[in-house]
Amino acid sequence: MGLRLLHLHLHGLFRSEDLELGRDSDTGGQTLYVLELARSLALRPEVDRVDVVTRQIFDRRVSPDYARSEEQICPGARILRFPFGPKRYVRKELLWPHLEQLADQLVSRLSQPGEAVDWIHAHYADAGLVGALVSQRTGIPLVFTGHSLGREKQRRLLESGLDWSQIEQTYAISRRIDAEERALAQADLVVTSTHQEVDHQYARYGHFQAEQSAVVPPGVDATRFYPNASPQELAEIQPMVQPFLREPDRSPLLAISRAVRRKNIPALVEAYGRSPVLRNRHNLVLVLGCREDSRQLEKQQRDVFQQVFDLVDRFDLYGKVAYPKQHSRAQIPALYRWAS
Repeated sequence: MGLRLLHLHLHGLFRSEDLELGRDSDTGGQTLYVLELARSLALRPEVDRVDVVTRQIFDRRVSPDYARSEEQICPGARILRFPFGPKRYVRKELLWPHLEQLADQLVSRLSQPGEAVDWIHAHYADAGLVGALVSQRTGIPLVFTGHSLGREKQRRLLESGLDWSQIEQTYAISRRIDAEERALAQADLVVTSTHQEVDHQYARYGHFQAEQSAVVPPGVDATRFYPNASPQELAEIQPMVQPFLREPDRSPLLAISRAVRRKNIPALVEAYGRSPVLRNRHNLVLVLGCREDSRQLEKQQRDVFQQVFDLVDRFDLYGKVAYPKQHSRAQIPALYRWAS
């Protein structure tokens, strides 16, 4: 029998197709990372089964896909959704009081015939805490990938001018850091993306042991990211951006990210606005996630968009900056090909 692997990815909106990347700050790159990792592992001959545990959500504001208790990703890989915390969709900072409830459910399930696993791989602090609790009670080895770390976020927020009480109230940063310490204390292996993470981020944690870490760069899916755009995908991209642009044939400067503070998108718009050379030669295209009405976004996203709108007005960039409202995950590689 091959390896059976259990991944924990607890926040955001997670499904096997049509990821809603950029919908909110909880549904970003980690979501795609975990999905593609599960697919890749399922293809390996030494792996028998890959399960990804996430939260079951019953909320009319989101797709009914997230209420399904089980969903296939591909042959050999599936999503298992467990109910814990509120039925509705909530941001990750509100899930801390409910994580032990999930740990209890997982311990019970893993003790049933046919449900044992060889490894638990926890992604982010919330899953790290659950993984540590389950690993302690079952003896199953734990892999931990932080993706981003609380101490680093705390440092950046303090540098931005927020005070401790604001940070604690908004981000529950103490609980996050404590969870990361517990995960690091229990983990048999810590996966990082860069040596910088090892030397300058994880090194600030008391329970981190560098000899138990492995640097694994995320890499790129060469079946999706390649040169030479097809006429069909160019025809799909042009209607997304042309309505914004006075001279759509200009060479574009393309930025793709979530509309969150740390991505520093307003600074990019300001740099573009202050440069006569850039303004006269290029259009600026900002793909900042999907939105119907910017007023309905999370506050941080609203703030980023409002700063972008204000800068476009301040530097009179109308007809030179595009910020399309909708795109699919499948169009991201095509956008890069179009821009090149």
